[in-house]
Amino acid sequence: MIRSLLKPSPHRRTGPSLMRMLVPLVLFAVTTTLLFAMVQGDDPDDRALTVQERLRPSRIAGELRDSTPEITLLLVLMMGGVYVTLHLGLRPLRRLSDLAGGIAPATIEARLPVEAAPREVAPLVEAFNAALDRLEVGLRAQRDFSANAAHELRTPLATLRAQVESLLEPNERRAASEEFERLGRLIAQLLALAEAEGGAAGASARFDLVGLARDVASDMAGFILSSGRTIGFDGSVEVLLVDGQPGLVETALRNLLENAVRHTPPGAEILVTVTAAGVLRVSDDGPGVPVEIRDRAFERFSRGDPRGAGAGLGLSIVRQIMERHGGVARLAASERGACFELEFRSRGRRDQSTPAALTGSRTAM
Repeated sequence: MIRSLLKPSPHRRTGPSLMRMLVPLVLFAVTTTLLFAMVQGDDPDDRALTVQERLRPSRIAGELRDSTPEITLLLVLMMGGVYVTLHLGLRPLRRLSDLAGGIAPATIEARLPVEAAPREVAPLVEAFNAALDRLEVGLRAQRDFSANAAHELRTPLATLRAQVESLLEPNERRAASEEFERLGRLIAQLLALAEAEGGAAGASARFDLVGLARDVASDMAGFILSSGRTIGFDGSVEVLLVDGQPGLVETALRNLLENAVRHTPPGAEILVTVTAAGVLRVSDDGPGVPVEIRDRAFERFSRGDPRGAGAGLGLSIVRQIMERHGGVARLAASERGACFELEFRSRGRRDQSTPAALTGSRTAM
């Protein structure tokens, strides 16, 4: 709900235009000016006429026909003045609108500068900032609750697992261990989600995306190989510097690798790729993502296998992390299997890349 309120809506022209609203005012001002000039009349022949005679419709029509060029010029000048005045006067509002459009859950602490707003609009800007204050309090309370609840559940869960497994027969421990593993993954995902939404994984810094991806793939190689899958690393560059939070990016990559392990059969190959364009890709040659859930793959609690061990939060966390980095997480087209891409741009865009000694070199792990 909070996210939908903060997400910028598409640009739509709603309500009447100020220019259109001021046209009747300009016409009224011109008409009033002309009538006043006709009543006063500088022509000596008109001074002998009474006010009623000067305002006769036939006389007014004649005066208007004779003064058509002057009236047209007056209207053009007045409408041009109104347009220039509105364009210049609304420039601060356009700047404020751009600033407001950049406020998102990741930048909920940002506020609009009241001193930059016209005096008549300042109360509206202050009210908008006050609304952001209330939203920030609620959003941070929600994040803190998720993080604290997940953290507090870890110790009781570990204690309960030890007690339950000590009471069960060896042939019954496997099912109980699987359930405890599922709860443990859910708690870890909740903590990761709170970090992704709140940016608690550290300050933004410049780091090597290729090195990070290679390290994560190496760290998880043992787990992936023990599951019966294989993993490889393919990079067209040796160094690719991006700006962001390496802790969060590592979490996103680990989630993609765990997702590939859960949804591919033993014997499948998982490939991690980093391109010179700043795209981190995780692909596999498994069965791929079902057509019916492709459009909602990154939504929370969306699972390809309802009976699987996942909680449906992994890809949602990946999307949150990429949005925080100004990038995009997407499901790319693939001839076989699934292919997830993390494209770093804006704040996380490619800064510097060094070509690999062997372009497209591939490393098995």
